Amino acid sequence: MHLPSRVTLIAALLLLPLTACAEPGDRNPTAASPATSALTPDAPTPGAPRPAQPAAPPSRAFTPPLSRTLPPSIGIPSKPPKPTPPTDLRDSGLIAGHITRGGSGPCYGLVAEDGRAYALHGPGAGNLTEGSFVTLRIVSRSSDIDCGPGIRVSIVAP
Repeated sequence: MHLPSRVTLIAALLLLPLTACAEPGDRNPTAASPATSALTPDAPTPGAPRPAQPAAPPSRAFTPPLSRTLPPSIGIPSKPPKPTPPTDLRDSGLIAGHITRGGSGPCYGLVAEDGRAYALHGPGAGNLTEGSFVTLRIVSRSSDIDCGPGIRVSIVAP
């Protein structure tokens, strides 16, 4: 091979990648081959605008790789706190309600706020008016004295 033909071959090899990257509209019309320079009825003219091409489908968003570190463990939940006693407890020896059987005693009837009926015995309680609302200190009593229907209790202090 002669030196000028080697130079031409090397130049052609170096320019080949550059021509492959060029847009078809960027080509020189005089350098095109006769087969590509012939216009067909469907082909656009070199100066005419190109028809709109359909938009490329949107690519998926970049998903980062999973972390190589382990997530923190949740662990065992702590036990709930122990319940505290209510602050509005009433003295168990007190009862409040309406007198259902009144008089000068010693037996009375009472319906408490919670709806329970009591048979009260109180020799020193005095006169309790039927329908009045009272709060009394009571204790349980034996069954030897019958003051009517209800839970049997004795009045300690009116």
